[in-house]
Amino acid sequence: MLSEKLLYEDDVILTWMRNRFLQDLVCGGKQKSANLKESLSRLNLNPYFTYPAIALLEPISVTADEHEKILQLEEMRDYLQQWVPVGNVVFMDEQNRLALLFSWVSVNQLGTIQTMLSQQFDLLINIGVGKPCSHLCDVNQSYRQASRALQNKFYRGTGNIIHYSELTRYVTFGEYPTDAEKVLHDALKAADSDADIEAAVEAFYDALLAQGPIDTKEIYELTARLLIGTEKKLLANPNYDSACNKFEIMSIVGMQTLQEIKAYVSQFFIGVCAVMLPDQKESHRSIIKKSIQLMEQEYQAASLQSVAQKVYMTPTYLSLLFKLNTGTTFIEHLTHIRIEKAKQLLDNTHYKNYEVAEQVGYQDPRYFSQIFKRKVGLSPTEYRESAGKS
Repeated sequence: MLSEKLLYEDDVILTWMRNRFLQDLVCGGKQKSANLKESLSRLNLNPYFTYPAIALLEPISVTADEHEKILQLEEMRDYLQQWVPVGNVVFMDEQNRLALLFSWVSVNQLGTIQTMLSQQFDLLINIGVGKPCSHLCDVNQSYRQASRALQNKFYRGTGNIIHYSELTRYVTFGEYPTDAEKVLHDALKAADSDADIEAAVEAFYDALLAQGPIDTKEIYELTARLLIGTEKKLLANPNYDSACNKFEIMSIVGMQTLQEIKAYVSQFFIGVCAVMLPDQKESHRSIIKKSIQLMEQEYQAASLQSVAQKVYMTPTYLSLLFKLNTGTTFIEHLTHIRIEKAKQLLDNTHYKNYEVAEQVGYQDPRYFSQIFKRKVGLSPTEYRESAGKS
């Protein structure tokens, strides 16, 4: 039987014993301070920490093989232990993440550690940082906080250092956002490119999170409901089933960041639009042409609502379609038409300014003058005088 001295002299066994001891420590294994320091000393570890804290380091590995991941983590642990400030300890936790037990005075070194590891192993590194503790025996609190901070990569993205102290509480989400879904569907119908679809998906999630971050489980559920609902609406179309793969819900649940989910949803809708709306661009051009004709003919009383009704669109859909296809908003284009008509009246008639305003659809002469000067650079009176001189 090996003596205790030989056990502590064998590097492999010593490393295993250190890992096991530190895993128990951060998982809440309570020990008296004196016993804890004695155990650390026997393991050739620093027993003295000034405001001890835990940082969890999670490399974004490209390999799916769990054995390879563990070997890579062990290599990173051994490499990192050579470079961390003296007295700090690197070990692997029970979830196969690198854990750093350090004195809070070294917290500013985490950025350097992250950069060094990223360059050495060519991987992005997530780091979650717990708050410092007064006593080493309470470091399990910092460990739980670091783990919670690491989970926030869902919102912050990969390759960041996230401190527990920076986190905000999740807000409670209410009913399913039917209005936001409708706006998204209208935007998808009006989309003229992949970029438009991506922007519409981004706006949908911005609406979800307008009041603050919500629990990640709710994000998964809301996303699944969005895609399932959309898919049910499309299954009746004969082109859909053969051209688009039905999404698998587990592919959503397995995603670790909101950005991944947004990218997946965008690709889903890009595929749907490619199949469902092959003649969309030509249809869009026809709608916009008809809308502009109506605006030209009815500029006195034209409005987004009235024109949308006549081209069989919702106002939201027509507004999006107009902006995406012309580069200007519906109101901007209508204002341009009215100002051009006003210039013609000022050039060729003796109507007073308030009469010109009424003729082109403005009931408030002062507002008409303000709009006219902003667009033309001259007031209606100044424009008429300049036209008379020329």
